[in-house]
Amino acid sequence: MNSRDVAQQLTEHGFCKYNLFASPRWTPDPVEVERLAASYPCMTLDPYSAGNRLRAYIQVRVDGEALTFGKFEAYQQSRKYNPITGDTVRDYPCIEPQILASEVFQRMLMQDIEVVRAVEGIPPPESLMIGVHLFRYKAGQQPAYSSPAWLHRDDENIVFVHLIDRSSELIGGDSVIARNARDIDRVIRLEKRWDTLLVDHQCLHAVTPMAAPEWFGENEYVHRDVILVTFQIREEAANA
Repeated sequence: MNSRDVAQQLTEHGFCKYNLFASPRWTPDPVEVERLAASYPCMTLDPYSAGNRLRAYIQVRVDGEALTFGKFEAYQQSRKYNPITGDTVRDYPCIEPQILASEVFQRMLMQDIEVVRAVEGIPPPESLMIGVHLFRYKAGQQPAYSSPAWLHRDDENIVFVHLIDRSSELIGGDSVIARNARDIDRVIRLEKRWDTLLVDHQCLHAVTPMAAPEWFGENEYVHRDVILVTFQIREEAANA
């Protein structure tokens, strides 16, 4: 799917599932991809909420084709959308510089930005708050789960979820799409590397809690590794 097709599906349905690098126009360097995947076990546990999630984070500024990484402003969600950690300023360890500099990471971001440019009603990415979150859901005898744990909308107007890795024995970890809190419209599984789910504010969404099989030992774990790329209209622009 090209960027305009993805943007059109998002506008029409409130979500779109596709594979980021399915197009033959470019193939990710397997060495870079494995380096990215290998960074997940080294991340630290999210100290702000339960759920057994490891996490790293960075913010992005866009200037045409140029990307700048850093922490430019406080990361804070509203209690309206996140009653668990809303109104709390949170700070997470930065994504490793080697990952940020890799071609696969930057191409991922530029393809996401290209989609956002094609979405009607969304200001240029240069004016948006852009965040990149690396998550490992690590489930053993205790489950791993998102925060909020069930149907919700994010503060961010557009969210990309890119799958990097998923244990074959993982129970759960499926995305749920709903137009309202009473009726489930779709249940979607990201299975292949770079399978992507894109959502906006039209739908509620959730990811089902994750667990290891009951026969797993005390120190055995399963995981689901994803990259979230978020685009948020600044409050002053939204109120203009």
